Amino acid sequence: MPRPTKKKKSTKKHPIPIAAVCGFLGSGKTTLLRRWLQEESLKDAAMIVHDFSDFGLDAELLAGEESTPIHGRLEGRVAALHGVHARDKLHSSAGQALKDILTLKPSPPVVLCESTGAARPWPLIAALTQNRRFFLRHFIVTVDALNLHRDFADGRVFTGDVSPGADAALQRAAEILAEQILFASVIILTKVDTLPQDVVDFQVSILQMLQPGVTVGLSAHAGLLLPQLEKTLPPNLAQMKAKAKQFGLDRDTPTAVGMSSLVLRDERPFHPQRLYDACQHQLGTGLYRTKGFLWLASRPEHVLLWQQSGSQIDLEIRGFWLTDAALDRDENLLPEEIEHLKAKLASQHPIFGDRCNELTLIGEEAACRAFHASLMQALCTDEEIAAWQNGEDFEDPWPKSIRHINF
Repeated sequence: MPRPTKKKKSTKKHPIPIAAVCGFLGSGKTTLLRRWLQEESLKDAAMIVHDFSDFGLDAELLAGEESTPIHGRLEGRVAALHGVHARDKLHSSAGQALKDILTLKPSPPVVLCESTGAARPWPLIAALTQNRRFFLRHFIVTVDALNLHRDFADGRVFTGDVSPGADAALQRAAEILAEQILFASVIILTKVDTLPQDVVDFQVSILQMLQPGVTVGLSAHAGLLLPQLEKTLPPNLAQMKAKAKQFGLDRDTPTAVGMSSLVLRDERPFHPQRLYDACQHQLGTGLYRTKGFLWLASRPEHVLLWQQSGSQIDLEIRGFWLTDAALDRDENLLPEEIEHLKAKLASQHPIFGDRCNELTLIGEEAACRAFHASLMQALCTDEEIAAWQNGEDFEDPWPKSIRHINF
């Protein structure tokens, strides 16, 4: 009798899922992803960070301390597609990032993509789905519940029940957000703790009216996790493509037209009162987002992560400047550790050390330039720097209380 033949094991690899997170500037995308990356099941996930800014702060935050993101390349498990790679070269840069991700060992269980808030959905989706070894598992759009309430009448601006008003900046923001919602397979309504429950319920009903069949998740303090979306169906790519063509949204431009980005880099400290005054009086609706690292003359030890969207401003302590750590005020360092820090600081600024400000401003060009000028005026003068060196106090109206977050 002939021997039974053994079945060959299939060597075909299953495609890797991509969970893309889009959403308007400041709607909580990075916060959400930073929380997700704490989960054990996502420790080997790869990241593609599509950032409008040339600074690339989000890639740095998501990479953690394990690696330093490199402009336009995969470093570790993070591909930092910012600046020109987010705009003119998105398709080719994303294609190369996907190829590089396929070489990772172990293979990632999922690719998480954080997109700029200025993204146009279809060019992003087309870039992420160009390689057949991957498939789009989720196209998630984050929507800031407070901004939806305050600026867009809880979504009724998108249904046509409420006029968007005459503010050109808010009109542009509404167009960008409406286009993103149109392609969402999942909408995560963030910052829901800032509004009464009945308002949130109404917003959910409007979002489901705008995008029938969409899954709407509610998140406060990044409390919604990726596994909770497991039962939602993957988006239909053919339907997305048809929708893009139907509404004339299939242009290659990956970011919204008319958006501008400026970067402020300066080593001098901010005067805390003047920075506060600039935010109180100079923040216009055309400045959609500022983010980056800064330091205050009143708090010279802290590396402060600054994030502004609309009228909301968050300050997060990210650690201590090496210049301050080298002082070893708590006497926790060994002499050789102190010497090592001093050697690293030898090439830094003779007065400020490694302290510096690096902020990205995104929005209408005129608004970005106006707030950039206000920020420059808020930096300490030579006389104030001399006073700081002499230990003089600075009036500081910024909150003193600290809230601990677990990521």
